[in-house]
Order: sequence, then C-alpha cells, then structure tokens
Amino acid sequence: MSANPGTKKVDPLLAQVMAAIHRKVDAVPEGFRTIDEWAKRWGISRTQATKYVHKAVEMGLMETKKFLILCRKDARPYPTAHYGEKTRQRKT
Repeated sequence: MSANPGTKKVDPLLAQVMAAIHRKVDAVPEGFRTIDEWAKRWGISRTQATKYVHKAVEMGLMETKKFLILCRKDARPYPTAHYGEKTRQRKT
C-alpha cells in the first residue's frame, strides 16, 4: 500500500492518448483556408481549386498547415489541411 493512495503514476502513452482524445479546436490564423473555402472565395469548383492550390504549394507560393477543426457539429475535432499565402522571411 502506498503512502498517498490518491496519487497514481500515469503511463506516458496513456497520457498522450487521453490528450489526443480531448483535444480542443485550434484557432486558424487569418489567411489560412481549406480547399472548399478557397473554391468558394475564387468562385470555382472544388476540383479546380485543389489543382490550383496544390500547384501553388509546389511552386512555393502557398504553404500547408494542419489545424484541428470541427468538420461536423456532432463530431470531435479533426486535423484538416489549411492553405495560406507563404510568408517570406525578411532580410535583416
């Protein structure tokens, strides 16, 4: 029997699993949008927006980041790719 029965040592893997289950929605920075949002903004189909965005990423004009967002109201947050204009490093 331990001295403090209320304190348990939590397995690190279990702690990581529990943290993943209870993740909260991320705040998406200004300028980052999903493919669907870019398609709507540009007034084109999702397929064409996908081609343009992926080509822009390949050319280095846009960057990809994943954020946890709610895809459906009755679901848990899901990591979803967002695309935004690539920020340039400033010369010092």
